Amino acid sequence: MRTLVTGGAGFIGSHVVEALIARGDQVTVIDDLSSGNPVSLPASTPLVEADVASPRTIELIAGLRPELVFHLAAQVSVIRSMVDPDRDLQVNVVGTRNVLAGAAAVGSARVIFVSSGGAIYGETNRATEATPIAPASYYGVHKFTAEQYVALSGLPYAIARLANVYGRRQRSDLEGGVVAIFSERLAAGQPVTIFGSGDQCRDFIHVDDIVAALLAMADSHRNGLWNVGTGEATTVNELLQEIEGVLNVVADVHREPARSGEILASSLSFDRIHRELGWRPRLDLVAGLQATALPGLPVRASGGARSD
Repeated sequence: MRTLVTGGAGFIGSHVVEALIARGDQVTVIDDLSSGNPVSLPASTPLVEADVASPRTIELIAGLRPELVFHLAAQVSVIRSMVDPDRDLQVNVVGTRNVLAGAAAVGSARVIFVSSGGAIYGETNRATEATPIAPASYYGVHKFTAEQYVALSGLPYAIARLANVYGRRQRSDLEGGVVAIFSERLAAGQPVTIFGSGDQCRDFIHVDDIVAALLAMADSHRNGLWNVGTGEATTVNELLQEIEGVLNVVADVHREPARSGEILASSLSFDRIHRELGWRPRLDLVAGLQATALPGLPVRASGGARSD
């Protein structure tokens, strides 16, 4: 298929591109390279450097005539969204509208939109798709608004609300990259910083499982919204212990006061996507960390993440 991936040079996007090319799709990437890296893309992947917030995006996408669209381009920083909500609005809402308009102009067969579970639900424990939304940032508000544009576009669609994604090529200097931060600092013999008690919980899911879920959505004929997580809540303290075990090191931990506004608990049930699309996470946290920090090791598929 002629497939477009916006944000395809980014962390998750580049893994999606790899999987699409491996299955034979003709893939084009649109990315403004504000956080993406062309080196992450397979050789010879067509890359168009463009900002989805620009009105020119509509004509650009129409000219590419994609049959399938994965929309991952986004302003992803919660903190930045609070400092500059107008830019967040432009990228995450207007940009989504532009991508949809370009896809609609050529009758694209399906759009897969990547959204955020943690930012939209707020404080949760195993949130389902029916859990009331409670965004605590403009990023969460704008991601939810963009979801409504997707659902009202008239295009066949799937919306993926992701948990906390980690894996190869994740940048440690971007928000949400705690696995990359801890792994890099421990491997270099540097101290790590934990804000607050370290008891704040997150649902950590490996990028390979995310890609499998997005492809399952692309291959489905259902319109819908699905959480993509493991359903397991891991504290920051527990995460550090697991990374210490994988790397066989002991961390020098510095503790700082808790950061204002940080969500203390976030995890997502994957019951609906398992029931309707047959997807479930394959890698437990230890296996996923091994694949990330020690990529040369063979990795076992756990199948152990529970479902409701």
